[in-house]
Amino acid sequence: MGVCANYLQVGKFMGKSIQVSGSIAFDTILQFQGNFKENLVFDSDSALSLSFFCPEMKREFGGCAANIAYNLRLLDQECILLGSVGSDGKEYLKKMNESGVNTDFCEINDGLFTAQAIITTDAKGNQLTSFHPGAMGSAGRIGISDAITSFGIVSPNSYNAMIRHAKEFKEKNIPFIFDPGQALPMFSKEDINQFIDLSSWVAVNEHESDMLCEILGESLISIAQRLTGHETSSLIQTLGCKGVNVFIGKEKFSLPALKTTNEVDPTGCGDAFRAGLLYGLNRGRSIQDSVKFGNAMGSIKVQSSGAQNHKTDLRKITSILSSNSNYFLS
Repeated sequence: MGVCANYLQVGKFMGKSIQVSGSIAFDTILQFQGNFKENLVFDSDSALSLSFFCPEMKREFGGCAANIAYNLRLLDQECILLGSVGSDGKEYLKKMNESGVNTDFCEINDGLFTAQAIITTDAKGNQLTSFHPGAMGSAGRIGISDAITSFGIVSPNSYNAMIRHAKEFKEKNIPFIFDPGQALPMFSKEDINQFIDLSSWVAVNEHESDMLCEILGESLISIAQRLTGHETSSLIQTLGCKGVNVFIGKEKFSLPALKTTNEVDPTGCGDAFRAGLLYGLNRGRSIQDSVKFGNAMGSIKVQSSGAQNHKTDLRKITSILSSNSNYFLS
């Protein structure tokens, strides 16, 4: 079988949906033309007051779950979105639905705002984020779908939603990724241990992995050894431009990042990566190949501003992978 044909081979789960639990939010993105670190000069005895002049501002569609679903649809993968929006989110759900995302398990709360993220990015790609949960707080009132499902992901959402959806995925024997993201600090050690016991994969960035190890008092290898439920069960640590580490059982392997010449905005890159990872798993690929799909999706996303403005398809991803010797699929 040729290289391209191998990339496009149909996996055993192709006809099944992926359920995506997490936030649906609006992102207000501000661009600071300087460097945050050069402006963080203050007296420890004085109140901290920061001000950044941001001449550029955009309001974009965002939220971890919605971003992941958007990227899955770029790869023509069926998916079900599990989340909650406010009265200002009706058009957002309409947009998702028109792209092919199943929004039947999304709730509209007319008395609340849709979750809002205010993201300021400096010239070095560093980000400062403030987040208002709004309607996301009621996302736990709706359970997961009974539709035939191959995989799930529990990404940042309300406390109740993340706990509920993780338990329901496990009860229905749906292997899922635990992706705590910025929600990690709201969970106790007991909560996190429960998530790890229920999930088949954990996906964290470098900062989150340090926090996870500190909370649990364990190493990443130790945490990875606790993950079960699928032959590729593993802990995935994304490192931005430094690539990805994967801990599977007692083993570890690393993949370098795919280099791009036009890095515009890192917002949503992690979500694009997770969509590629899920896509690979859903096609029955190895964890190595699934991570390659994830990195390719992230490399596309970083070249566009906002989390849902980039375009791609499976053939473009295939071309990226086949042109890099480190990324040939097994």
